[in-house]
Amino acid sequence: MASDRILLIENPADLNIDIGRLRIRREGMNDAFIAPHDIAVLVLHHHTIALSVNTLRALSGAGATVMVTDDTHMPAALMLPTAANRAASSRLRKQIGHLGTPMPETLWQALVKARIATQAATLRALELKGALRLERMADEVELGDRTHREGQAARHYWQNLFEDFKREKEGANDGINSRLNYGYAVLRSLVARELIAAGLSCELGLGHKSTENPFNLADDFMEPYRFTVERHVWKLDCKTPLDSKTKKEVVEFVESDISVGKHSYRLLPAVRETIASYVRILETNKGQLTLPAG
Repeated sequence: MASDRILLIENPADLNIDIGRLRIRREGMNDAFIAPHDIAVLVLHHHTIALSVNTLRALSGAGATVMVTDDTHMPAALMLPTAANRAASSRLRKQIGHLGTPMPETLWQALVKARIATQAATLRALELKGALRLERMADEVELGDRTHREGQAARHYWQNLFEDFKREKEGANDGINSRLNYGYAVLRSLVARELIAAGLSCELGLGHKSTENPFNLADDFMEPYRFTVERHVWKLDCKTPLDSKTKKEVVEFVESDISVGKHSYRLLPAVRETIASYVRILETNKGQLTLPAG
């Protein structure tokens, strides 16, 4: 499995494999080399970047994800590694089997509680108001979040996190929303990559169940980790548009230290711990998710 390095290429370049290494050729510059297994996500930001099928094969074989962005710097396409996991077929059957049990509602309850708890922890860490109400909401989450505490908590959270702010998921061009959306897209790709590496199907979600969303499960498991993007963006200067420099600043959220259980991890190892706990539940029909404390 690749490391947690995010590699952004934002100028015209030719990419190919040279003696097992990814070679990056740019006009007027020395060639740069990096081992494919050192890349978690390769982000291609320029329309003239050229790479071969052999390069894509090497990257996917090393477990790297490739993201292509559009003219607004937002993700337009995502290539995920599909290297065979010997347990994938068995885990797909278990995922399908669990859909008809109370397990998805129980797990979604845990994910929503963790999402709200990390929102509260974020407000406290940034010395902002509103944390106590979120902590109470986290305790009120029911099975399957039947009373929709997630949405109620989100409205309260955004009102207290940013001043005069309205959350927009698509087409936003203001400094805060564009940075959040970009960070979330990178986070989603990382979570999806780890799910596939664990032999899990991203389509079969717990709380997200859209028939048109191929990343339902990734959207489930990124919920308790969204705070890493939000806390990082809060510390940035968001007055300028999203550009080459600010994109590099946003992806630094992957270096966050996260408390999971009794241990502290960087983002990707923390996500792996959470997904591993889900796999154990699938295999044994018991246990709890290992989730971040914020």
